[in-house]
Amino acid sequence: MENREVAMDQLATVSSCCRDVSSLPFQDLHLGSTKLIPINGSSPVYNFSEGKSYFLAFRLPVNSGDLRITVDGLIDKSLFNPTVLMLDAKFNVTRKLGSDVFKYEPARMLQGDRIEAVFTVDRSYVGNPNNESYMVIYTDHGTLDKTTTIFSPSKLMTRSLGVVDYGEKDPVIPHSPWGVVSISVEDLSGVKTDSNYYKPIYQDVIDANTPVVNSSPNKLVVPLATTGVAKSVAPMLTETEAFYQSQIEKAVKAGDIDKAMQLVNEAERAGSTKAKSIFIDAVKRSQKG
Repeated sequence: MENREVAMDQLATVSSCCRDVSSLPFQDLHLGSTKLIPINGSSPVYNFSEGKSYFLAFRLPVNSGDLRITVDGLIDKSLFNPTVLMLDAKFNVTRKLGSDVFKYEPARMLQGDRIEAVFTVDRSYVGNPNNESYMVIYTDHGTLDKTTTIFSPSKLMTRSLGVVDYGEKDPVIPHSPWGVVSISVEDLSGVKTDSNYYKPIYQDVIDANTPVVNSSPNKLVVPLATTGVAKSVAPMLTETEAFYQSQIEKAVKAGDIDKAMQLVNEAERAGSTKAKSIFIDAVKRSQKG
């Protein structure tokens, strides 16, 4: 791993890449993959509210079920201690995940020591602009002079094998602007989760309670609060219909009928005419199996 002092010196002299978070160099983050990504002098730098940091920026999958994301800062001679910034489709911050979520995980099996966070991204309403759509990983500049204490090899052996701990001193790992980050993304269709969770406001609820200005001067039309949810009148796009079909069938196959019915209701509100028949057919197939 690169020398921490070199990383600190280079960070002090490098300029911010971008004017604001909307102009960061986002890359697509794909489902079902685990990525090991080095953060070094070739990585971009941005001036976050906590100060300058090298960073990674990702565009999250859109047409999926809820997402379970795992982010690890891998520990070697130093540590890039991650902070995660989540943004909606309009680049508004939805939440910041730092030391309250990231926890030390000692080495186990093939995994080394790491700082890890596991959290969930809501995808119950496709196309909602309030959905979390972007993820930025950086380190808090104010913690670069801090350290993380990890378990010594003798303590790890004591925990895993029950042998005597000879009192070897636990290593103290300095934080660095550079390091290695591991990222994995899982589609949680039909799977329940209790990890850190953010639930966005549904746009149709917002629209249903927002006054509409009539084209005629001096006239204000307040939408009727009949159901609290605006009814879609536009036909659903073919690809969106196909997505709902896939998610309904996955939920039924997993035995989560409540989730499937919720998807049916959401699809119908969004303009689907096929969701209910898809649900019924899926249930019939599951009963035959």
